[in-house]
Parts: sequence; structure tokens; C-alpha cells
Amino acid sequence: MFPFWDPVIAPLVKAANARRVLEIGALRGETTARMFDQLGPSSELHVIDPLPQFDPEEHEREFPGRYVFHRDLSLNVLGDLPHMDVALIDGDHNWYTVYHELKALDATSKREGKPLPLLALHDVAWPYGHRDLYYEPSQIPDEFRQPWKRQGIVPGFFRLVEEGGANAELANAIDGGGPRNGVMCALEDFLSEHDKPYRLLVLPFYFGLAIVVEEERLEATPAVGRILDSIDSKDGWLRMLKVSERIRIDSVVMEHNVGRTSDRRVARQRDRYLKLLKDALLNRHYLHDEVRVEYLASRPEGSEIDPAALRDPTRTLWVRYKRLSDVREAGRTTDEPLGDLYDPYTDMGRAALDHLEASVVHLDREGVEGDLVECGVSRGGGAIFMRGMLDAYEIPDRNVWLVDPFLATEPGGTDGDHSSRARLRADLNQVRDGFDRFDLLDDRVKFLHGPYGEVLADHPIEKIALLRVGVDAAFDLATVLGRLLPRMAPGGTVILEGVGRQIVADRLNELRARLNLGALDRIDWNNVSWQVEEPPTEEDVDLPERPLRRVPLIRRRDADQADHVDLSVIVVFYNMARESARTLLSLSRSYQRGIDDLSYEVIAIDNGSDPDQRLKADEVAGYGPEFRLVTIEDAQPSPTTALNRGLAESKGDAVAVMIDGAHVLTPGVFKRAMDAMRTYTPAIVGIQQWYVGPGQQGDAQQAGYDQSAEDKLFKAIRWPTDGYRLFEIGHFIGDRDWFDGMVESNCLFAPRSTLEQIGGFDDSFDMPGGGYANLELWERLHHHPGITPTSVLGEGTFHQFHGGTTTNVADEAVRRERVASYGQHFREQRGRPLQGLTKSIHYVGAMDSKAARRTRSRREIKLRFAIDRDPVEDTAIAPQPVPEEIKFAAIEALWENQSWRGATWLGRPVARFPTDLHAYQELLASARPDVVILIADDNALGGRAAFFAGVQDQIGVGRVIAVGAGSEGDRPDHPRVTYLVGRGDEADAAEQIEKLLGDETACVFIGLGSKQRVVRAFERYAPLVNVGGYVVLENTVLNGRPAAPDFGPGPHEAVADILARHPDFVPDPTYERYTITFNKNGYLRRMS
Repeated sequence: MFPFWDPVIAPLVKAANARRVLEIGALRGETTARMFDQLGPSSELHVIDPLPQFDPEEHEREFPGRYVFHRDLSLNVLGDLPHMDVALIDGDHNWYTVYHELKALDATSKREGKPLPLLALHDVAWPYGHRDLYYEPSQIPDEFRQPWKRQGIVPGFFRLVEEGGANAELANAIDGGGPRNGVMCALEDFLSEHDKPYRLLVLPFYFGLAIVVEEERLEATPAVGRILDSIDSKDGWLRMLKVSERIRIDSVVMEHNVGRTSDRRVARQRDRYLKLLKDALLNRHYLHDEVRVEYLASRPEGSEIDPAALRDPTRTLWVRYKRLSDVREAGRTTDEPLGDLYDPYTDMGRAALDHLEASVVHLDREGVEGDLVECGVSRGGGAIFMRGMLDAYEIPDRNVWLVDPFLATEPGGTDGDHSSRARLRADLNQVRDGFDRFDLLDDRVKFLHGPYGEVLADHPIEKIALLRVGVDAAFDLATVLGRLLPRMAPGGTVILEGVGRQIVADRLNELRARLNLGALDRIDWNNVSWQVEEPPTEEDVDLPERPLRRVPLIRRRDADQADHVDLSVIVVFYNMARESARTLLSLSRSYQRGIDDLSYEVIAIDNGSDPDQRLKADEVAGYGPEFRLVTIEDAQPSPTTALNRGLAESKGDAVAVMIDGAHVLTPGVFKRAMDAMRTYTPAIVGIQQWYVGPGQQGDAQQAGYDQSAEDKLFKAIRWPTDGYRLFEIGHFIGDRDWFDGMVESNCLFAPRSTLEQIGGFDDSFDMPGGGYANLELWERLHHHPGITPTSVLGEGTFHQFHGGTTTNVADEAVRRERVASYGQHFREQRGRPLQGLTKSIHYVGAMDSKAARRTRSRREIKLRFAIDRDPVEDTAIAPQPVPEEIKFAAIEALWENQSWRGATWLGRPVARFPTDLHAYQELLASARPDVVILIADDNALGGRAAFFAGVQDQIGVGRVIAVGAGSEGDRPDHPRVTYLVGRGDEADAAEQIEKLLGDETACVFIGLGSKQRVVRAFERYAPLVNVGGYVVLENTVLNGRPAAPDFGPGPHEAVADILARHPDFVPDPTYERYTITFNKNGYLRRMS
């Protein structure tokens, strides 16, 4: 209202002979000070404002007795005030407040028998003339409050706009117009009900000012009427036009001043941010730590550490610090292999980073379309900087692409050119972590990982404005430029790092001649750039066809796509006609519970099944309208291509992938998984895997478990009547339970947006079954920054026996060799071993079924694996596998009973369980080793030595070497037995045994306790075992496997460690067939 004071309000106040004036909404108090200059010494000014932006006490001190301030809402004050001569209304701009303010002023006037005050109401035009504004929406009664949002207002738009507009930070009515909406609407409604004649004058500029004067007051003060006539005349409107123009010019000047000041401030903040980002990418802030590490690593062995060097290396080790600072700024590497290989995020120096910034700014100003691409990303610093620039310069319409094999070579990897660098490369996880640390990882960052020739053969980058080729990709320069130059936008920029190496410079010169590249601009000693005025065509580059082994990005689904669904389920089948019937039924709406509000689709993919096993479209569609069949005619042995096809065709906001179609689900999987994704968003959800059958299917089939036995189990629980009864006929896959983590899941849920960024299944896992493809995707999703891995308690997927490539291979040695080959293949593809899950798993769900409530400490199971037979007469029936829950419970009970410690052989203590002793004699009779080596420290070592010697007497071959550090106890003499005193896992004992052994073959029994000692003993004696021989690790059931849960890492953990590093040894379950054994997975047979 302030600009109206001099030309309109002050003359009216003076003409009205006002002695008592009311101001509602004082804002900063500008009008207040002017008003006292206009009013006489006997005047009185009342000001109402609940949140003044000035100090009212200053006015009270300056105008004592004349200034009355009311810090409250107007509707709480007006009823107690006396009649006013003039009321200036510029408070809360909504119908409810203004209408009732007018009613209150009118009521006071009528009560005192006086005319309505001269009213001046601001904001009667755009934007709040016919749209409510609420400074505090909760203070407006619900029935009078319009629907509102904190969004902006634009002239000509009935509704608020999502981006920009005026007063977007305020609570504005969503829709303009209509009843009870806005200041002018409140005035019109009040005047329509007013019972006295009045005069209304509206000035429609500067958000609008309305003047209302009753005719009674006009007759009493004719000067007011003359002023209104003057304003509402040709000359008056001309004066108002000049006032309006003055306001506009003042506003433009202020806007320009503020804009220039703001632009300078924004530029300073932007430049400071980008400088800080450059310094961080070069690790400038922590060079002193690099110097500390270099100092400690280069210190002569045995020399003392200088505390001053560690406290302040910047000054104490100035030469080293200055050298490191200089080479970092220049983008050179130091002579030492420490520090700069893994500390900075980028290999570039300051000049290269400055040039990269200038290039992006130039491209944006010139309007060159396209994305920013970096090939050969190192630790991702160049791409991180480009993504930071998009924010700093507010460039909203470009993406950043990273193309790299992301191969992290392990220490001790291959030698050759820049091999020391290769051993310290960052993998995908570390690069993503870098983006996340700078808060720059979002859906505008895209990753393409794989060999350049393969991943770029059919890449999805549509147009490129800037291409940066890092030093690692420069060694494959022809492929990178050949695949990406045809996608360059005219006027785009190419930056190449690595020309300081002659081989890269030579390749660049060769390509310049062949592809007619532009003139080079040298950035520094190692970087050049050039402009692409006319990109070559794909025919011009003439690259050979390459296999498409890559991780394809999932196409982005349009947000307004009409047929999108909440969830897409993709399941692959190969020769699973029997199994698919149960799997598809378990995915149907009639089987899954609590999903009435869930929209989903099931994409069933037949990956080249044999004709008699192939799925039919009408049969798949029969499970419900959600189901459709995709048949792959030119199917690959691996299911990854089929799964990526399903991902490409999917329409869901979330995606569930099932790489093995033989898994049957429990009825709450969909509901619980979607609950988890909402609860822990962004989350991935892995459903726990189970086998159908009494134990691990690979072992159970050796005891007669097959598809016929499995069908009887399904029939016994009357599936699918109650899908949770699957727990009665199932067993966890692997030696784990609900809370033991997850290596993988065959029903994996993930947000589509995450898959759009990191890609689907890696087609390089091209072996039948996919090898580690599923594990790799699970790991890649899990390590994505911000993702929460979750699982569901009380739900599971149950693997049916179907003769798969790995799980149902009957030969344990072949199975383990195959799994080992998968691990080796993964290491070749990623340059490191599989890491699996490292984050904590979050859980949802409930274990409502008793059969599902299984952990190591509490197992409840109903016996569903017994068969009907006469226990005496039916001796010809093959042995049936015992459920592992029963077997483990028995092992745990027998270990705790401890009666086995009193076991004897011919009166001498042996302290081993009888079934294991029986297995030992079978093993000796079969393997017939020259020497049995016993490593143990207990007092029963001599009794066991006598036992083995007795067996050797019977088979007529062999001798025993027994070594232990415990009490000698009973060590009977026997011509076949040699005793050694000492710790069997130590080098001295091993050397003595080697001398005694000579060229003879050995079978080794290790009865030590701690993991470290068992592993050490294995490493010393395993080389003495010939192919087909055995190393037996005893007491592998300790540490809760299932006995003695508080034992600590022992033989069980030693087995896992040994098998991970020695694929030439595999567990032989033959010697565990008598159910009770304390050496589970401990009979290790040498295969090569």
C-alpha cells in the first residue's frame, strides 16, 4: 500500500479530518511514519499486526500516547476497538479474514451510530483479488479455507503452476475465482449485504487499491468526494498512470540492481564451489596425509618414526609435500607408486579441469545439444566434475555417461604397461561411492560397463556434446572414437588424455588422417581437444562387428505411460514344463494374498526349450490377465539375454526378476516385498531361497530324492491349498537361516529407476545357467549408494528338482568344480572376487507358519518326508534322506550329551563319535593310503592311533604318524605307529613328518580347534595327499553348526576358507551318509 500514500491515501485522510485511524498489516512500518506527519497532534493511530517486521516500541517512544500497537490477529482485536475514521486494510489476503474484518468495523459503526470508516483495501486485483492467501492456513476454519499449496501464481493461469510463478513459497489457493475466494470477493460480498449507500473507486495497478466511502460520510466531508472526483477524472487517471509508471520503473531498477547483485553473488558462490570441487577431486585438502603415508612406507625397516614429521608433514617434509603438490596440479604421476594412484579422484591436473569447465560452459552458451560422456573414468573424477558443473551452472537438460570396463585388478595381477595403475583401479562400486560422497549421484548419471568394443557396439547414447577420453580408454582410441564420433553433435568437443605417451599420440595422428579430425588445441602436456564440426557417419569409421556382451540399460518408462503397472515380474524357463505350472500358479492373483490394490504383470520367458517342454501362450495367459509369454527363438545358453529382453518390455515402477523358473513362491511374497520397498525406499528386496525336499538337493538326490519323491511331497501338503505349508517340505538353500545374510535371491525386487541407471543383467555371464550373473546383479544393486537391502521373514521361494546346470548335478566334485569356475569367471570379468552383501539387511514380515520358524537355536518341523513301508519286511527299499532339521537337532543333542567322549576301541579311549570311526575305516579300506597322519592335542590321540593301526592290520597296508602337544596319556606301542610330541600345525612338526614320509602317500586327519590352527595345518599337510586322497577336518559342527554356538571360529570356518582358496579339494558326502557325523563337509577329497 506504501506507493499509494502520497497520491491517494494521504489526501483522503486529510480531507476526512481523521482523528482515529486503523492500519491492519503494517509490514515494515513505512506507512506508519508518514501517517503521523499527516495527522494532527490530537490524532490516534491503532496498528494491528501479529508478526511486525519492525520494532513497534520505537514508534511508541516517538509518538507517546498517540500510537497504539496490537500484536495479535485482527479478528481478535477489532471487536474491542472504538469507531475509526479511516481503516487501511492490508493484512491477511483471504476472503474469510477480510470479510469478517469489514463486518467487525461495520458492527462498531452501527453500535456507536456513526458511518462506516473510510476504507482503503489493498490487493483487490491480481494475484489475490480472487485467490486466497493464507499466512497460516491452520488459523482459517476448515469450512472457509480453500484447498491450497505452496506453489506459484502466473497471470492468465487459473491454477497454480508447479515451477516458478509469484509467491511460490506462500500458501496459495490452488484455484482462482469462485465464491469466498480472495480480497475483492470479500469486499464485493460485504458491499452486497451493506444497507447504506456508498461510493467505490478501484485503482487497478500495483495489485489494486479499493476505496469505499459511505454517502453519509461524503455529505459530512465534501472534500473527500472532491478528491475522489479528481482521481476518477481524465486528468486524475493520467496522474495515476504516471504513478503506475513510476512504480514500474522503480521496480525495474530495483530488479536490475538485485539481479546484478544476485548474479555476482551466485557467480562467486558457483566459482567457489567449483574450485572446492576441483581441489577435492585432486585431493588437495589431504596432501599432507599422502605425504604421511609415503613417509611411513618409505622408512627403512627398524628406523624410528619422527613424531614431528607425522604432526606437521607440510613443513617438516616440505620437499616431499611441494613435489606432490606440483605434480598433482600438473596432472603428472610421481616416481613412487604410492599416493596419487588411489587418493585423487582424477588423473587430470588443474589446467585440464579448468579447460573442461570452459568447454562445458561454451557448449551450453552456443546451444550445442547432447550429453557429456567420459570413457576411461579412473576413479570417476572427470565425470563427477561434469555432473557438478551441471548443477553449478543450472544446466537441466543433459546427462553424464560413464563408459568403462570398471575392472579392478587384484594386487599381484598381470604385469605389463601401466600394470601398477591397473592393480589399483576403481571398480563400479567405488566410482558410484565417489558420486555419492559429493551428493551428485542421481538419475542423470548413467553407467555403461564392459569392454569398450562390446559395450559401445550398440550403446544407447543418442547425442553427445562433449566426449572426454581418459588415459585408460586412450589405449583403445580407435574403438572409442569410431563408436562415439558419429553420435557427436555439430560443434561438439572431444578431449583426449594420454598424448604424453607416444603410443597414444601415434594412434591419434593415425586417426586424424583417416577421420579428418579438426585442429588440435593443446591443453597441457598430456591433454588435447578439438571441435567436431561435421561428425563422421558410421560408414566412415568402418568398425568391425563385435559381440554385444554388455550390461544393457533399461529403457526409461514415460511417467505418464497409460499402461504402466506397480510391479513387473520376469521369470525365465528352460525345459521346465513340469515346474512352470507350479511357479506360474504361485505368481497368480488367486494365489498371492493381500494384493487387491497392486497392479502387476508377469512376463514368462521361454528361453529356447525343447519342443516337448516349450510353454504355450494360451496356457500362460490362463493364469490371469496379468500373464503373457515371450518366446526366445534364437536363445542363448545363458538366461541373461532373456531376462534383459523381459526388462526391456516391462512396464512396472518396480521389477522382480527370477533367473530360475523352478522356484515356487509362498502367498505373501508380493505384498511383503512391496511393503519393504515402500518402508525402506529406495530398497532392493531379496526373498529367501529354499529347496523343496529334506535338505540340500545336491546331497538329497544321492539318497534317492527325485522328481517323483518331490511330487509326493507337494501332494502330502495338499499344495496349493495353503502355500505356507511349503515350509513343511523345504529346507534353506545353503548352511544358513533367516538372519545369516543373503548371497543371492531368485526373486529379487528392485526399483525400476535404479535399473535404468546401472543396467540389467551382464551378458558376459554367457555360460548355461548364467554362472554368477544373478549374484553379480544382487551385489551391484546392493552396493548402489543409498540403497537399503531388505528381506522378508516368513516368505520364501522353493526350488523344485529339475536337473539344472548346477544345483541338481549329482556328482559333488563336478558341482563344486563348476561353481569354482563361475567364481574364476567373475574374477576375470571384474578383476576381483565377488564381495556379496556388506550392508546390514533390514526386515519386514512375520513368521506365521510354525514350519517357517527355523533358526539354529529353535527348529520346529512336521515330519513330511517319511514314506509308507514296513520297517522290517521292506528291506529292498533304498535309503531315504533324513530331514536336515532332524539331523542337526540330533547332532546338537548328542554333542551336548558328551557321552561320545567315553567311546573306546579295544578298551582304549578314542573320543570320537562311533559313526565317524566307522566312516574312517571305510575311507581307509577304499583309499588305502601309505600313511595316516593324525594331528590333535587331546589325550585320546593314542587310542585313535591304535584304532587306525588295527584297521591297517586288517587291510594289510599302511602306518600311522600321530603328533600332538597334549599330555602323552595312553600311547600304546604298535609296530605301525610313530608318535611325535609338539604342535602339529607348526613348521617343526611338519618337517619331521615330511622326513618320515618320504615318497609315500598320506591321508591326514586334523583334530584341532581354532580356525587359524586348522587352516595352518591344512596348508602344511595337504601337499602330501595324492589325487583321490583325503584331508579330514574333524568337529566341523562347532560354533553353532549346529553345536556349541559360543565356540568361536573353528573347523567349520576353516572349511569355508580352505574351499574358497583350494578348488582342487571338495567335500565328499559319502562318509556322512549315516546321518550323525561331527565332521559335516569335513571329508575333503583331492580332485587334482
